Amino acid sequence: MVRSIRSPEFGRDLSRVSRSGTFGQALDAAITARGLTLDRVRYHLAEKGIDVSVATLSYWRRDRRRPEREESLRAVRALEALLGLPATSLLTLLGPPRPRGRWLRRETELPLMAEFENPDEGEHTMVSAHDVFTVGADGEERGVRSRLVLRGERGRVTRCLVKYQADSPDLPPALTAVRFCRRGETRMDAATGLMVAELLLDKPLRAGDHAVVEYEMASEPGPRVEFYYRQFLTSVAEYSQQVQFEGTLPSRCHGFRRTSLHGPEQIAEPLTVGPSGASCQVGFNLSPGIVGTRWTW
Repeated sequence: MVRSIRSPEFGRDLSRVSRSGTFGQALDAAITARGLTLDRVRYHLAEKGIDVSVATLSYWRRDRRRPEREESLRAVRALEALLGLPATSLLTLLGPPRPRGRWLRRETELPLMAEFENPDEGEHTMVSAHDVFTVGADGEERGVRSRLVLRGERGRVTRCLVKYQADSPDLPPALTAVRFCRRGETRMDAATGLMVAELLLDKPLRAGDHAVVEYEMASEPGPRVEFYYRQFLTSVAEYSQQVQFEGTLPSRCHGFRRTSLHGPEQIAEPLTVGPSGASCQVGFNLSPGIVGTRWTW
């Protein structure tokens, strides 16, 4: 027999988790008391025009993810009403929002990069880069496949360092594949989910020599993502960025530019998502800064 959401026993449970529990524990207690499956919760939210996947609800319920975007907070308010909870009772348990992973300052990555310092390592330039960022069937981040063309500039170049930061620090990325090179060491900042990986070249580069490396980064499924970008610290001759959507296509998609991580965002161009489910933008002779794609569901 399912307990009523208004039963004294449930009220005591909610009071207890509200004082010493977490958002996920309170949500779990309320869903259990209501006798609803996550599919039914998702259905009721959809009736109110709020689209939240079952996977996301499950992550919230187990405290593996926390709602932070305005769309997600709107879903939490709807959950409070649906589950018969006092207004803001779940929102209060969330506390203040955390910094979003990808827009953290460079101070986060500098200590990681310092661990790879080698005075004997030569210098190289990235001539071109190509990224294919994949968005899963539920709108979640799946990972990125990248191809870089490198040119030796000075000394003896034996490696290149690549960075990747997943959308959530709770779901850190992993280097899953490399081509035309070998895996070296990796370093991870657990607080931000930033990873720096070392790719060892098949043969050393001298000034004027070129090499091509490919690698793939993957992330565990999480909530819906709404943008992807690559940051260039130096000029690059050519860059192409594709976003592959495996499920529902976005309603709008556009490219954007920033001169720095925290600079104003400038919309570059509307992007078409074709029958293959991918958007594409290409730039030439790019200055240092941010090149990204943003979409709306």
